[in-house]
Amino acid sequence: MVVIVIIGLLLSIAVPVMGRIEAKSRAVEEMSCARAAVSAWRDYAVARDGEVLRGYYPESEPSTEALFDFNGDLIAPGPTQERWFWRLTPYLDDAKRTLYPSALEEFRRENIDVPDHQYVATLHPAFGLNGEWIGGQGEALTNALYAIYEYGNLDRCPWIRRLSDIRNTSKLIVFGSSRFGSTDNSSMASETVEGFHRIESPYHPSNGYRWASASGGGVLDTMTEDPADHGYVSARHDGKAVTAMADGSTALENPSKIGDMRRWADMAWKRDWVLMD
Repeated sequence: MVVIVIIGLLLSIAVPVMGRIEAKSRAVEEMSCARAAVSAWRDYAVARDGEVLRGYYPESEPSTEALFDFNGDLIAPGPTQERWFWRLTPYLDDAKRTLYPSALEEFRRENIDVPDHQYVATLHPAFGLNGEWIGGQGEALTNALYAIYEYGNLDRCPWIRRLSDIRNTSKLIVFGSSRFGSTDNSSMASETVEGFHRIESPYHPSNGYRWASASGGGVLDTMTEDPADHGYVSARHDGKAVTAMADGSTALENPSKIGDMRRWADMAWKRDWVLMD
């Protein structure tokens, strides 16, 4: 009986410790993957004379390069090519492992390690792209930033188009841990899914604050059930999210630190900056 009690005590100590070690290992792995992703993002731009990857490409702009999925099958022009995903994968040594690390292992087994994965892969990679402010989300009036640029008489394009345009490379977030879902039970995505192809800044280009705020104002540091409350950023690593910056560096940061517009828009000069005051 004494031996059994001792074993039980040891297990009660060991199990939480092992869980923390495993969680830390996932965070370290994801930081490594984010570093590879942003390095590939830079390589993509260098190969195009500095033009950075866009969040969306309309069907009228099919890829000039042949794109292939994880099984080596050709991706035809159309909706699957619209998002940035398959344009970046040729610049990654192990794209599947990089964009679907351990934190998304179950999703990868069920949805990516299968023949028909081309479209769903573009929806839920581990990292969302800050395409609103870097590269652009496509020239459509449904894109608020494009609409402002088209009709706002701005002096210059508000989103980054070229690597050489970036001033604050060590601060500007390119990729971040992401998630998607809705608290609306009528939605097709009523359950939260780790991984989403885009992340959104805490302030809307013209409508002000759009993340969930604390009672005293400012960023709500605790993640809510609705991913949109934090711009689809996922603080899945003990309350912190992995971020990858334009200079190739990565960090593990809490929502409060990420919720600063100077981290999202290169022209922002204060934390609560908006393009159209």
